[in-house]
Amino acid sequence: MRVYLVRHAESTDNYRQVYGGAGRDVDLTELGMLQAKELANVFNGLNVRSVYSSPLLRACRTASEILTGFPSIELDLSDLIVERHFGSLEGKSYRIKHDESVGEEAYSSVASRVETFYLKSLKDEILQIGDAECVVVVSHGIALDHLLRVIFKDFNYHVVYSTRTILSNAAYHLLEIDGATKQLISAQLNIHSHLTDVKRKVSKALLGAKYDSKQSKMDWFCK
Repeated sequence: MRVYLVRHAESTDNYRQVYGGAGRDVDLTELGMLQAKELANVFNGLNVRSVYSSPLLRACRTASEILTGFPSIELDLSDLIVERHFGSLEGKSYRIKHDESVGEEAYSSVASRVETFYLKSLKDEILQIGDAECVVVVSHGIALDHLLRVIFKDFNYHVVYSTRTILSNAAYHLLEIDGATKQLISAQLNIHSHLTDVKRKVSKALLGAKYDSKQSKMDWFCK
C-alpha cells in the first residue's frame, strides 16, 4: 500500500516569492495548472482509495486534477492541514528581511493540528487500505513536513533529514507500507521527475500569470 504526500502546484504567491500561508487563499499560476495536470498522470492506473486536501484553493485545485481520473471519489477537505499562518508577513517578500512578524502561528501549533489530522483521519485510513490501494494527501510545504515527521515517528522509521524532505511545488513523498505487517518499509522523498521540462510548455508571457479558472470544468471541487 502507498501513501502520497503531495505539495500543491505553483501558486501566484510562489511565483512572486512572498509569504503565502493560511491567510492567503491564492490560485495556481498557468504553470501551476500544467504541473497539476502532469502530477495527475502519476496516478493513472493506480487504485486510489481516498484523497485528502487542505481547503485552500491552491491545494484544492491541485487535488481536483488528481480526481479527474477518479470521478467516484469525493474530495475530503480538512482545515487541520492548511499552511502555517505567517501573520503580518503574509504577502511580503521572503527575500527581504522584515521586522519581527506579529500574529504568526507557532510551529508547535502546526505540528499539533497536523498530528490530530493524522491520528483522527489518516492513520485509520492507512491501516484499512488494501495492498494495492493508495491514499493521497494534498497540502502545503510546512504542514507536509510536519506530517511526514509524525508518520515516521509513529512507524518508528528513521531517516536523516535534509533538503530532500522539503517538497517543491507539485512534488510528492511516496511512503510504502507492508500490508501484512503494517510497517513502513520505504520512503522516497521529494519526487519531481514528472515535472521535467513542464516549464517549457508555458509561454514566457504567461509565466506567473494567474490560472484562468473560467476555462476549467473542475471548479466545483473547490467550492
